[in-house]
Amino acid sequence: MLHGGPAMTYVPAVRSHPTNKIVLTGYQVEGTPGRELYETGSAVIDGRSMRVSAQVEQYDFSAHADRAGLLEFLEEYADARVLVDHGDRCEAFAAELREDGFDATAPTLGDRIAL
Repeated sequence: MLHGGPAMTYVPAVRSHPTNKIVLTGYQVEGTPGRELYETGSAVIDGRSMRVSAQVEQYDFSAHADRAGLLEFLEEYADARVLVDHGDRCEAFAAELREDGFDATAPTLGDRIAL
């Protein structure tokens, strides 16, 4: 999502040539530099606002499961306790799971959980 890593070096290096291409290989969350770049052609990268002339494309190569994939995975754990701790809607997803009969919670930072 262009928050750090090698992209902070290579995006500025390739951004000015329209024959170059920047490929975003996963979902870009709203409000992130990657989403801003994809939607507007510019982004704040490494603290600097940059207009990008390079081509920008997005492909969904995410290793994350979608909702249907998560529910299919959880079928084998219907009697287990489920802790939802990754994503942008943890509490909402835990609530949906509870409605489906799961013992699901979305712990927050500092919560203590006995396993």
